[in-house]
Amino acid sequence: MQLLKITAAIGLLSSVVAAASPPVVSTMETALPTLFNGPLYQNFISSVNGTVTGTPRPDGGAVTLPWRYYASTTGATKNTIVMVNGHTESFIRYRETIYDFNQNGFNVLTYDHRGQGFATRLGCTPDYTSDVDSFANYITDMDAIVQAGKAGPASGHNLLLWAHSMGGGIGAGYLENYPTTFKAAVLSSPMLSLNTDPYPAIAALPLDMIVELFGGPCVLAPGQQGPPSNAIYGTNATSFANAVTTSSFTRFSVLNQPYWEFPSTMIGGVDARWISQSMLTIQQIAAAGSKASIPIQMHQSGNDAFVTPDGQNLYCNGLSVLGIPVVKGAKQCNLIKHPTSRHEVHNEVDAIRTGYMQQVITFLRQYSV
Repeated sequence: MQLLKITAAIGLLSSVVAAASPPVVSTMETALPTLFNGPLYQNFISSVNGTVTGTPRPDGGAVTLPWRYYASTTGATKNTIVMVNGHTESFIRYRETIYDFNQNGFNVLTYDHRGQGFATRLGCTPDYTSDVDSFANYITDMDAIVQAGKAGPASGHNLLLWAHSMGGGIGAGYLENYPTTFKAAVLSSPMLSLNTDPYPAIAALPLDMIVELFGGPCVLAPGQQGPPSNAIYGTNATSFANAVTTSSFTRFSVLNQPYWEFPSTMIGGVDARWISQSMLTIQQIAAAGSKASIPIQMHQSGNDAFVTPDGQNLYCNGLSVLGIPVVKGAKQCNLIKHPTSRHEVHNEVDAIRTGYMQQVITFLRQYSV
C-alpha cells in the first residue's frame, strides 16, 4: 500500500510539472515565408552584438569572431542556449531556430567560426576556401565566446548547449575539455565522423595528407570544387534538386536568402588542411566521449550525406567487443534517431522538425532554472 501511495505521488508530481510547462511552439513551413521578413527579422536585428579575439593565426594575424545575443521573447530568464553552427555556415541562416528558441523562453548566444561567416579568414586564396589552421582552435574560440557571454549579457546565467554538424563536433570536444560549463547539451547531427564518399574512409585521410604534402595546406581536397555551391546556398528549385541538407524546399530557399545579401559569407570547397585537421581531431573526440559528464541529447539523421553515424554511436554509446567494453561512451547520452531526416533536422519538413523541436525544448527545460 505504501508503495502504491509513493507511485501515485510521483505520478501526480509529474503531472503538475508537465502542466506547469508551457507548450512547445515552433514555426510552421507555411508561415515561414511571411514571418521571415517580419517577426523573425525584427527578432534577428534585436540582438546585442560583440566580437572576441580568437586564437591567432599561424602567421600571427588576429582572428576576430562576431557574436550575437538574443533575449527570450517571453520575459526575462537566466536560461541561455549557446548555439554553435555548422561547417560553412553563419548565424544569419539561423533566424528561424533562434526565433523558436526565444519563443520557448530561452536566450540565445551564437557566433561565427574562424574562417567562415563574418569571422576572419585564415589566409588561403581565394578567401572563400574552407580552411582551418587547427581544429583545436575551434574549441578554444568557442570558449572565448562563452567567456565573453558570461562577462556580458549572459552573466550569471544557466548555460545550455545546442550544436549542429561541425558545431556538434566542436561542442562534443568542448564538453570533454570544459565539463562543467553547461548544464545540458543537445548535439544535432554532430560531425564525429565524415562521409568520405567516393573514397573509402580508411583511404581518405592518407590520400588527403599526400595532397596536402605536395600541394600545400590551401590546395583543395580531392573531389572538392572551388566556388560556393548553389546546392548549399541556392534559393530556387534547380538548386534544391541538387541539395542534400534538407527535404524542405521552403526552409532551404527562405533560410538561404540572407547569404545573397551578404555574399562574402559564402564558403566554397574545403582544402586539404581542413580535411586532415577535422578527421584527425574528431576521431579523438569521438573516442573520448566518457570525458563528457553532463546530460546529452544526441540527434542522428538517417539520411545524412555529410556525416556518418559511426562517430556519433561511439561518442554516445561507446564500443564493446564480445560484450566487453573497449571504449566508454559519454556518461549520460541519449541517442535519438530520425530515420528519414537529412543532415539538418532543425531545418527539415514539419513532419520531422516539429517532433524534433518538441524533444529538444522539453529536454532543455528539464535543466533550466
